[in-house]
Amino acid sequence: MHLKKTILLFTFVTIILSAQEYSFDFEKFEKTPYEHIGIFKMQSDISKLNNSSDLYKLSFFNKEEKDFWDSHYASIQLRGSYEISKFKFTLDLKDKLSYTSNDEFENDFSIYESFLNSNLSTNFDFQLGKKSVKWGKGYIWNPVSFVGRQKDINDIDAGLEGFWMFKFNYVKSLSGILQNFSISPVIIPVNKEINAGFSDIDNINFILNNYFLIADTDFDTYLFYENSEFKKFGADFARNVLANWEIHAEYVFEKDVVTNSLNSDFIVVSMVDNSHKYLFGTRILFETNTTVILEYLHNDSGLDKEQMINFYDAIDSTISGNPQNLLPIIKDYQFENFTNQFLMKDYLYSKFSHPEPFNVLYFTPSIFVLYNLNDNSKMIGVEFSYSRFNNLNLKLKYNSLSGNLNSEFGGKISSKKLSLLIDYTF
Repeated sequence: MHLKKTILLFTFVTIILSAQEYSFDFEKFEKTPYEHIGIFKMQSDISKLNNSSDLYKLSFFNKEEKDFWDSHYASIQLRGSYEISKFKFTLDLKDKLSYTSNDEFENDFSIYESFLNSNLSTNFDFQLGKKSVKWGKGYIWNPVSFVGRQKDINDIDAGLEGFWMFKFNYVKSLSGILQNFSISPVIIPVNKEINAGFSDIDNINFILNNYFLIADTDFDTYLFYENSEFKKFGADFARNVLANWEIHAEYVFEKDVVTNSLNSDFIVVSMVDNSHKYLFGTRILFETNTTVILEYLHNDSGLDKEQMINFYDAIDSTISGNPQNLLPIIKDYQFENFTNQFLMKDYLYSKFSHPEPFNVLYFTPSIFVLYNLNDNSKMIGVEFSYSRFNNLNLKLKYNSLSGNLNSEFGGKISSKKLSLLIDYTF
């Protein structure tokens, strides 16, 4: 019923917006000290729950069982900036209202960005405040994103909330094999008031990014220090082999990474070891205008197949009540370790997109597959995007998860999800 209402609402909004007349205003092209943009989004999801999965049984333990779960979201994001002389202030606010099958409403207000930018000279500038920084060359995952949040695999292009920081940039263009380079030191303080989700409380993080354009190849290095102690190092590169063929890679070495897992006795075991993360991939644009993205991901600190099976076995024992005191341990472990993406070690990702097939204007279909090489489970997603109307984009998404019940994707709470999205910019 909720899905039918959502479809009717989407249709109604589309008809109204498509009826707007086009106008041309020369004043819009005049340089002003301020800029502003608004983004209104609506999304409705309906999920087919996987009643056989252990995560489903754990989530609905002693609760009324459900076959479907629907959720609805509406958000408004306002971004503006004001520039005077060599200074520019940017503010990005987002308010999101959510409604779920439990008849529960939740409102989430966030400051995505709030920072001051100063252009000291042609080569120097700095930013002070809350800023979103995107580092890395990977499409689906960025292990070198030391000062930013990770992308959502269900919405790769979504804007990300920033962290409070001081960021300095020095840029220099040269002639010769080294065509351009930049130095970008970043300082991120962490305490109870700001950046609490970035790292441990009460520390100062120093990150250094060096960028080089060498013989038409983008190359970056990254260093991360926490309270003057070395934590990790990273590097990435991207290069166009041909005009329509690009290759890229990322690598990170991280010192003393803590990995938590359950052993066969359902005891949480913590291991501390150095970790390697890397990604390499390619993007190809064929003459047919089809774009293909292929990437391989590896994460040393991810779980292996046996550790994942131990987790599901622990849930089985919890549900059966043997032992009874296992429930809080499992829920704490799940909350602390199963909220991230890419829980295991090795993945393959591929995406195919082709705009305007069969001469259907403004229409772009795409399909992606995320394959877990450790347990042979997979996520398959299909997306249809339509942008016929001014400032309006409509999307229909379908995701399917499959695999054994003790695998990452096969053991998820839901097995299928259909999503309708409307995105209007004003």
